[in-house]
Amino acid sequence: MQLILVIFGILACMNALKVYQELSDPSLTPSSNIMRCSILSQIDYYYLSSIQPTVNYQMSIAESHYAVDIFVDFYLIGEFVNKPINILLDNILIDQYSVRYDYSVPFCDTLPTQVSTYFKSYIHYQRDLNLAFQLETQDGFSLGIRNIQIIPKLCHESCTQCVGPQKNQCRSCYIGAQISKKTNECKCPSTSPYLSVQQNQCIKKCEVSEYFDQNLERCIFDDKMEQVSQYFWGNYDFTGWSMIENGVTQSLFNKFYMNMNVKIVGQFFVSQSINYKFSNAFYYHSLRIRADIYIFKSQLPPSIFVQVDKIQKLVTPLHSYNETQSQGYILYHIDYVIDALPISNITISVDSDENIQWGINQIIINTVNCQANCNSCKSKLVCNTCKAGYYLYQGSCVTSCPSYSKLEGQVCKDATEQYPSTTYLMRAFDDNIISNFIVKNTRSINSFYQNQFGTFFNGVRYFGGLKDKGNQFFQKQFTNVAPHYKILIQLNLITFEFTSLNYSSNVVSISIDTQTATKINSSQSQIQQVSVEQVHSSNNLTLVMMSVSQPNTYFSFGISNLNVMIQRCAPLCRTCIGPNQNDCTEWIIEQNSQNQNCNNGFIFDIEQQKCVLCPLGCQKCLDQVTCLKCEDTFTQQGSSCYCLNGYVDEFTLDRIANPPSS
Repeated sequence: MQLILVIFGILACMNALKVYQELSDPSLTPSSNIMRCSILSQIDYYYLSSIQPTVNYQMSIAESHYAVDIFVDFYLIGEFVNKPINILLDNILIDQYSVRYDYSVPFCDTLPTQVSTYFKSYIHYQRDLNLAFQLETQDGFSLGIRNIQIIPKLCHESCTQCVGPQKNQCRSCYIGAQISKKTNECKCPSTSPYLSVQQNQCIKKCEVSEYFDQNLERCIFDDKMEQVSQYFWGNYDFTGWSMIENGVTQSLFNKFYMNMNVKIVGQFFVSQSINYKFSNAFYYHSLRIRADIYIFKSQLPPSIFVQVDKIQKLVTPLHSYNETQSQGYILYHIDYVIDALPISNITISVDSDENIQWGINQIIINTVNCQANCNSCKSKLVCNTCKAGYYLYQGSCVTSCPSYSKLEGQVCKDATEQYPSTTYLMRAFDDNIISNFIVKNTRSINSFYQNQFGTFFNGVRYFGGLKDKGNQFFQKQFTNVAPHYKILIQLNLITFEFTSLNYSSNVVSISIDTQTATKINSSQSQIQQVSVEQVHSSNNLTLVMMSVSQPNTYFSFGISNLNVMIQRCAPLCRTCIGPNQNDCTEWIIEQNSQNQNCNNGFIFDIEQQKCVLCPLGCQKCLDQVTCLKCEDTFTQQGSSCYCLNGYVDEFTLDRIANPPSS
């Protein structure tokens, strides 16, 4: 008899993984093959035995992939030593799993049970996947299966099939694209140059809600886009638009014509430009201007200019398309972003030889918010207040508060925000995705005699947890820690007892460097929230957690939601006893600071622990992209600085008034 289940997909938050999982709910749906432990009743699992030795799981993976990572929690029950478990993928035997030694504990009924997490990475690229588990020998051996996770290793987004994750490892492409014989990359043709993953094909232009990212080479949905206005598409409304010639403003009404079935506004000359006033932008918003520019009768490549108030810039087109018929044209796509003003005066012009004529259509003007769903911004990157239905979390807007934070009004207060001048050194074991456990945690935490993937218990995965005889010992070392005066540790702790003795006699000890910071008494299968604060100033830190158990007891512990934080010294302070400047006992001396402050044009960077440059031409900045005051030789618009006359010296970064003579 075989059980067929359809596995559903969820989008994991961490590392942008796509995870297909089954048997991961806090409690499984009751059936004849679902078993529950009597000692730890929160553990249930799908049961294989001599009565039903095989189970199948089927799924369909939507994403293009070249391999899959398979994770499964096994509960080995009874006489399991050297008893193989067959693992089949698409009806092919890919592995046999068995254990050589018995490290079981009696946590599930009277029979000793051993917990382990099986892992296998296997080549796979088909859409459909069938995973099966089979007991080869059933005598005295039963198997529990829990928390299956299938994680596809995804192709590059330009590939529909591939042999690896890079863009030059494609086997097939989206509709309209071809594999380059030179680079082995999927490339869109010049007639449809933009890759749309959403539409599964190459297209002539990105959708209005998207923009073309030249680094990723595809259309990207912009969730920060607001106030989208379209002009001269199907509806040719000239309201608000004007033409300027030799300083004289004229009406643009009905100035359009047809060319090769394309309706174009214009047949302008180089002396003519068009103008529009865009309103209602907010401070720290950007303005995005996109348009199609048509060039006729020009012998020279055109120079396309976009001016917003005082700032005029030569715009490099995203793409050009040459229509070679008798009444042909060259079509240029432009995409320009600049700081917005409450009322932005936009002018578009073209310069080339005197015979040029040019036209325009399909104009899109929109604002770009500092963060999606932000109501008011604190800087170009940081939100100050969110729109209705959203909560503010560390400068962004979220629909619910993430881990390590708690809701206070409309703000999700991060754990670091509950203390002054605090940043975290490590956040770990904060989700149930096993691959995140491996990547984020176990490569950096030393564990002795412990299943490195932890224990899945009552719907939560814990590092550690159910374990064989002997004490547990976890160690994490930090080096080059930023100047600080205190260590803060927060975690959830769960303990397991499998003895009739008083379990409160067993404890978990947490040490910072060589000193015991705290001891936590065991509390059978109950979650305890642990918080530790200790004065600390060394740039090296060793954190140790270990079980201290009584003789002849089975005792183990697991941890989740581990948060290790430091309370920092003031900027440019090397050692201190508190967060303020007058708490500093030794200052950092560096070339871009004086009198315990960064020089003009610099800002202190917490990560690098030094003064770094503000944006180009900026004298005082809020961060490395938001300028508060420009240098006198630069022009400020919004929170950016612009060089309008002359050029910027590449070595000194100063504005040079006149370019060097040739």
